[in-house]
Amino acid sequence: MAMMRRSRIWLLGLLLLLEMTPPAIPLPIRSSQSLALLRARDQCGRELTAAQRLQLDRMQYEDAPHVRHYLHCFWSRLQLWLDESGFQAQRIVQSFGGERRLNVEQALPAINGCNAKTSSRGLRSQAEVDWCFRAFICVLSTPVGEWYKRHMSDVINGNA
Repeated sequence: MAMMRRSRIWLLGLLLLLEMTPPAIPLPIRSSQSLALLRARDQCGRELTAAQRLQLDRMQYEDAPHVRHYLHCFWSRLQLWLDESGFQAQRIVQSFGGERRLNVEQALPAINGCNAKTSSRGLRSQAEVDWCFRAFICVLSTPVGEWYKRHMSDVINGNA
């Protein structure tokens, strides 16, 4: 009898606890591509100050050594930039959702054109970091750049 009473009290306590626990807020489900972007962003941003990180999160890419190194690290880590050939246009399109998300007829020529316009092949290793920065800034000036800014903003804010 005493044991039954303790069991009932314990059960009532558990029910009260469950009623007082706020409902779980579902976390947004992120795609594997969004998680890869966030991982690369975090790994490459380890040495940035809070102000520098905020500036990059706001898509403000000044011509500064920390920005150049961050962008080269970011795109290389995602394997969407190769020092020998620049941005991997086809892989970028595929990684960012392909035809469903990007106008491929517009994206491929824009990315490849920026690679060619800004290329500095055959120069010292620092030139590859500079080339990546110049090609990225070039791509940002195209419709692909506008799409990239919107997409990264969504990823950073948990909407993608």
